[in-house]
Amino acid sequence: MISDLELKNFKCFEKIRIDLKSVNLFTGVNGVGKSTVIQALLLLRQSFFTDSESRRLYLNGKYAEMGNSQDAVYDKAQEDFVEINLTTSDGKKCMHVFSYEQDTDYLTAVKNTLDSMKDLQTGGEALYGENFVYLSAYRIKPQERYGVISEKDLRTRNFGNNGEFALQYLGVYGDEDVKNPCVVVEDAKGKSLINQVRIWLDKVSPGVSPQIKVMMDSRFSELSFDFIEGKEKTNSYKSLNVGFGITYILPVVVALLSSRPGDLIIIENPEAHIHPAGQRMLGELIARAGAGGAQVIVETHSDHIINGVRISVKEKYISEDNVQVAFFFKDELQGYRHTYQTLQIFEDGRLSTWPKGFLDEWEKALIDLL
Repeated sequence: MISDLELKNFKCFEKIRIDLKSVNLFTGVNGVGKSTVIQALLLLRQSFFTDSESRRLYLNGKYAEMGNSQDAVYDKAQEDFVEINLTTSDGKKCMHVFSYEQDTDYLTAVKNTLDSMKDLQTGGEALYGENFVYLSAYRIKPQERYGVISEKDLRTRNFGNNGEFALQYLGVYGDEDVKNPCVVVEDAKGKSLINQVRIWLDKVSPGVSPQIKVMMDSRFSELSFDFIEGKEKTNSYKSLNVGFGITYILPVVVALLSSRPGDLIIIENPEAHIHPAGQRMLGELIARAGAGGAQVIVETHSDHIINGVRISVKEKYISEDNVQVAFFFKDELQGYRHTYQTLQIFEDGRLSTWPKGFLDEWEKALIDLL
């Protein structure tokens, strides 16, 4: 697990050090650095698999499209370098220093404390290995057919940035039991992935049951949904004819339910297109995945996601020591420097503090309505 991340001269940050726990919720208004922290991790992984010796930080590739070197360097930097440093929970340190070259789409490494592929995979753990899942804010939408990947890639839970291959994974491995006991809901139909997906989707959107068909020969998969109405089950409806949000959230649910100890799971805006009650249940699922040994980093604007995690702490699904809310903002007292504040969740679910600008729009709107 990554225990802390340090950035220097990277995008909006002159210097910042972020402690990480099992479950990390990044929140704050737009443009304050949440995505930048995630991009730093994505660029390291992207660069490692582009060039196994990790001699360049490639700014455009599988996980991120950042532009050129000018877009990657802090605009008030006094020195022409970018530094991205990691420390793992067992004390390993990965230092990456990159020099700036104008008008390139990469930065050149001038110092790495870990060089070999073996050292990087053990030093960076899941970030450089197979136990890695990233779901961007732009996930799959309802459509007639979805693509498939090779069985080898599927076994490593390569769901695709948009979650497009999560459907295939569910279709192929849906009958296998969920490995993370903390996310399992006891049910007469058992602990299979497909049944647990049905249970959690029902929490998010009552009555929904996904149906997957995978045609490897034709290189596509199909998604449809049944609905349980009382004791009756409806006909199957193609995803095109079902609410947008149900398809949009399915990869998130599959990723969290298939989590294993040692995973690094990064999810952007899991709340998109989901009703507030469903968002709260997603917060609980995120917390329970972290309790089972995965490290989860979530960028969110949803107080309902955060409340779901807070309730999970109160209900003892996860220890308060394994959760943090990181509130990003511009510090007016320090020249609008981008920084963050850790909000501790107490064992009863309360937050240690409620800073100005932290999910307070509801209260402001109520005051305006009076």
